[in-house]
Amino acid sequence: MEQITEKSLYVGIDVHKRQWSVSIFTAVLHHKTFSQPPEPSSLHSYIDKFFKDYRVVCAYEACKFGFWIYRELTSFGYECLVVNPADIPTTNKETSEKTDPVDSRKIARALQGGLLRGIYVPDEFTLGHRQLFRYRKKLWVDLVRVKNRIKDKLLFNGLKIPQEHDNPYWSKAFLKWLVKVEFKSTHTRATLDHLLEHYAMIYRHFLKVSIEVRALHKLPRYKEDAKRLRQIPGIGPLTSVLLLIEIEDISRFKNFKHFNGYLGLKPMVHSSGDKDRKGYMTYRSNHALRSSLVECAWTSVQRDPVMLSCYEDLLTRHTKKRAIVKIARKLASRIYRVLKEKEDYDLGVVQ
Repeated sequence: MEQITEKSLYVGIDVHKRQWSVSIFTAVLHHKTFSQPPEPSSLHSYIDKFFKDYRVVCAYEACKFGFWIYRELTSFGYECLVVNPADIPTTNKETSEKTDPVDSRKIARALQGGLLRGIYVPDEFTLGHRQLFRYRKKLWVDLVRVKNRIKDKLLFNGLKIPQEHDNPYWSKAFLKWLVKVEFKSTHTRATLDHLLEHYAMIYRHFLKVSIEVRALHKLPRYKEDAKRLRQIPGIGPLTSVLLLIEIEDISRFKNFKHFNGYLGLKPMVHSSGDKDRKGYMTYRSNHALRSSLVECAWTSVQRDPVMLSCYEDLLTRHTKKRAIVKIARKLASRIYRVLKEKEDYDLGVVQ
């Protein structure tokens, strides 16, 4: 817990598009809660006028506004935390009477008490790479949505997809069949044509973005680590890029337990008295990384003899789902070791 001094100022900010609610606490009392324009410069002007010689510590909740607020506040010489909303201490009264001023006071009070820990803030280059990768994923979701609409249109009109084409992977032959399929209504045919045009547009754009994403692992900052990661069975080019842009710096994790907690490959635990229960995987996780590693675990089982042996042993005590999650955890251990030690991966080595 940080040492509190009389010259410290604790600022809780509840950020919104049109205005911010700001609460200011000194080391001993609540100074003021007020609304201001959504600009860090407005807060800087106020603090510079009344608290010029104070050490300033700010905090706001992680949200859709990203990290530009953090960067501007730190440029003024302030300390700033971007906080997980679930980690802010609250009371039942504050939950039932939720307002912007209440939220900002809650953040400032917790900041004053040294109860907050900020999330990791990536640099702007990594953040740009993340946005590109996540945009690709959204395009894939859009592509699946359009494909489902096309299939629904066929089902609605009682048309069965030929068995050789009835799978998730759309071939050129299937697309040609869709172009030629006949409907009783010309407007239904026109609707399908529009959907196919929409599909083609998204697919071309998806391929273009995918090429840009795959090129990321050739950048100097990622090249060596990406090469080492791809030596691990189950880790491909896209997954290696995802790992590097989400982790950014492996040294920010104190140990593997810390890294595993970030991934969310551990169960929720409720221990009280004589009762000690372990449930499903924790909801606190990097969802993109966790789901990707579980998928990679299936490939790892097929390609790595040690992983296959571990998986078969786990199946004697667990279901397939639980067993593959444990394999994903072992895969995460290999990833951590490779990135931390800067070593090439040896196939078949137990870790």
